[in-house]
Amino acid sequence: MGLGQSWHYVREAYRRIWRAYERANLVATLGGVDRWRREAVSLYYRRFGESPLKVVDAGAGPGNMARCLKGIRYVVALDATPEMLSLNAEADEKIVGIFEQMPFRDGSFDLLVAGYSLHASIDIERATAEFARVAKHQVVVSIGKPDNKLARRLLLLYTKHVLPWLVCLFTPRDVCLEYKKIHTIVQALPTNSKLREVVERYAEVIDFRVRAWGAVYLYLASSRLSSTQQRR
Repeated sequence: MGLGQSWHYVREAYRRIWRAYERANLVATLGGVDRWRREAVSLYYRRFGESPLKVVDAGAGPGNMARCLKGIRYVVALDATPEMLSLNAEADEKIVGIFEQMPFRDGSFDLLVAGYSLHASIDIERATAEFARVAKHQVVVSIGKPDNKLARRLLLLYTKHVLPWLVCLFTPRDVCLEYKKIHTIVQALPTNSKLREVVERYAEVIDFRVRAWGAVYLYLASSRLSSTQQRR
């Protein structure tokens, strides 16, 4: 469940689009990209009421997800693409790595955030297991795959035929052509309900929401170990 061998194909796209990444995302989401980041982060503050001290930003890119946080003391940015990390001015430490083998000890972080990155995993189940292992809590927002068949079909048509053309209106041609690979990502995704089931194998889901008719999901979860400790 995930991109598997196609991950290398998609990773090369991220290495080419890094300069126009955020502009292209604004176009692709029709302006919703930051709104959904902020909504996802707000789930944490409403539930726990205080700022996390130590955060890992998984698939950090230029640091847009960490930028939504307040009062944090230390941020570690992890990304498989060095070019993306070169733009990151939010992190105290930058690490090139993958979700499925995160180079951190169990419970190293108060919070893991992942903004529009889980969908590009090699193996989504291994990634979510690692998320729960390294952090007490998780805030994730990502491209989803609607449970509704009609919405799912429309999303696949949008990513295959409309999205690359739309991005081409606002970005260089070499960037917009790479956005055809979003269709590959969506094809490989589990539906949102299946994704939630995967997350729940390793963490307690506190809040799970879908937006844009299921094309985006966001959730707040606590690791099993963290949840057990809180009940004591």
